[in-house]
Amino acid sequence: MRDSGAINFKPKNGSKPFGREKKEQQTVDLARLPGKIGSAVDFLREHVKSFNGRVSTKGNQIQVEGLKHKEVKLLLHKFLRHNGLDDHRVLSQSGILEIVPPHLATHPKQGAATTPPPAAATMPYLFPGAPVPVAPDKKRRKKS
Repeated sequence: MRDSGAINFKPKNGSKPFGREKKEQQTVDLARLPGKIGSAVDFLREHVKSFNGRVSTKGNQIQVEGLKHKEVKLLLHKFLRHNGLDDHRVLSQSGILEIVPPHLATHPKQGAATTPPPAAATMPYLFPGAPVPVAPDKKRRKKS
C-alpha cells in the first residue's frame, strides 16, 4: 500500500451530501375523523415546530414537511391518545397515513340448540373404552 500523502475527497457511502437536503413530505388523510381536523392540524403545527418542519392543509389532508414517516405516525398516535380516541388506529397505506376508527367485527352467534360434543369424542385417548364417533363415509376415489 502506498501512502502518497494525498487526501481522498470522495464522500463515504451513507454520508450526508453537502448543501441543502430535500425535506421529506408526509400526507395524513383525516377523512374518517370528521370534526377533529382543526384540532389535529393545531396539534401537529405545535409539535412540528420543534423539528423545524411545516404543516399545510388541503381539505381532509394534511401535508407535513420536514419529518420522517415514523415521526409523523408517532405524533398522530399521541394526538389520538390526548383526545381520548384510544380505539382509533393510524394506518400507513402506500405512503399516506390514515386515521381509522375501530373495526367492529360481528360474529354470528351460535344457536342455543347446538351442544358441544362429549368429552370422549374430543379426547379419545382419555376414554379408551368409549366408542369413537365416525364421520359419514366419504366416497373414495380410485387411484390409477
